[in-house]
Amino acid sequence: MLRRFNSTCLSPHDLAICERVFDQVCADEHIDSSSRDAEALAVAIVAIFRNITTKERELLDEVRSLRLSKGAEKAR
Repeated sequence: MLRRFNSTCLSPHDLAICERVFDQVCADEHIDSSSRDAEALAVAIVAIFRNITTKERELLDEVRSLRLSKGAEKAR
C-alpha cells in the first residue's frame, strides 16, 4: 500500500526506524556516518519513509534498491 506522509515532523518511533535503516546501510556499505554520502543517504531514507513505506524492512529494501540502481547508473 502506498502511503503519503504529509506531516513535517517524525515521531521518535519514526526516527528510530529511519536511524536503524541508516545504520544498517552505513555498516553494509562502509559509509562514514559523518560523510556527504551519509548525509545524502539520510535524506533519501526520510524521503522514502515519507512517500513510499513506513515499514522498516520495506524501507531498508527500498533504500538498498535505490542505491543499487544508482550504482549501476554510475557504472555505465
